[in-house]
Amino acid sequence: MSYSYTFPGNVRFGEGAFRELPASLPAGCHPMLVMGKSFSLSAEGKELLELLEPFHPVIRIGIPAEPPLECVDELIALGRAEKVDSVIAVGGGSVIDAAKAAAALIPVEGGVSEYFSGARTIPGKGLYFAALPTTAGTGAESTNNSVLTDTATKIKKSLRHPQMKADLAIIDPMLTWSCPKSLAAASGLDAFVQAFEGYTNPKASELTRALSAQAVKLILKNLKAACEGDHAAQNAMAEGSMLSGIAFSQTGLGAIHGFAHPVGSLLHVPHGVACAVLMVPVMRWNEPVCGERYRELADICGVPDFIAAAEKLAQDLEIPSDFKKYGLKQEHFPFIVKNCRSASMATNPRPFTDGEVEDFLEAFC
Repeated sequence: MSYSYTFPGNVRFGEGAFRELPASLPAGCHPMLVMGKSFSLSAEGKELLELLEPFHPVIRIGIPAEPPLECVDELIALGRAEKVDSVIAVGGGSVIDAAKAAAALIPVEGGVSEYFSGARTIPGKGLYFAALPTTAGTGAESTNNSVLTDTATKIKKSLRHPQMKADLAIIDPMLTWSCPKSLAAASGLDAFVQAFEGYTNPKASELTRALSAQAVKLILKNLKAACEGDHAAQNAMAEGSMLSGIAFSQTGLGAIHGFAHPVGSLLHVPHGVACAVLMVPVMRWNEPVCGERYRELADICGVPDFIAAAEKLAQDLEIPSDFKKYGLKQEHFPFIVKNCRSASMATNPRPFTDGEVEDFLEAFC
């Protein structure tokens, strides 16, 4: 086996670490600050805005979920017009992904749709990029891709380049403390899925498995309590999400994410919820080839059966078992079959034929 690793340039973790942001930015920089709307109203959000006042940042508050290409183009246009030289993202996965894409594309020609379609390729390093997550879930602060949505075609996929990784990632658990319970559950289960999909991925190495295993253990143990507002559990979730993101950004994911993108974009299912609904059925599909890995994770987590533990976690967090409430129908199957063939699906341990995809989806209608 051969492999290479791409990590964020500088990672800082700990309560209150967000206050280190001003001293960590390039001297004299003129940044664009992209911040989640709800977080901007929190005490920490207001404090961060005050801390950044000396930089006179160009501020954009609020990014739609599953960020559309139009939103990224707005950020690109704003950044070019204001001649910013750096981008700071403070928010959940959508905020970080949109800002990350903008940071990559502000200094080059063209709009995001040209890069999303493959008509243009990202040439290299974009603007300096700092990411501060306010949810414990997506791991977007650790990855070198942005998950975006073309609302016209309903195609959701990643814009990717090795140099899109953050120059600075500050993971401060305090920023997640005000996260609503439903969002904490969905984003936490997304992190859980990312962790074990990274662990079972054919591209995993001993290093990435060590990171993934610790992430799985932290999340399985702490997610439920974190959703109830336990600060110690929320801190553990922030660390688990970070480790999960670092690991899966090296390996790729699997069929849960392969399915979640087209299902989510077509039916407007929140990404974390889509992953959580798909989680156990895909695990059972993969069990014939992943059984040993699941047994390893069971031992690591101190549970008798890893799939059963995952299923109980989803039930405890009141995750639905299908997509009926979102209106999934057989007529949607051709779109999902066509658009699930992503890099995530390509590295799923057990392949799906098109017919098997349709059979698999029947249980969710």
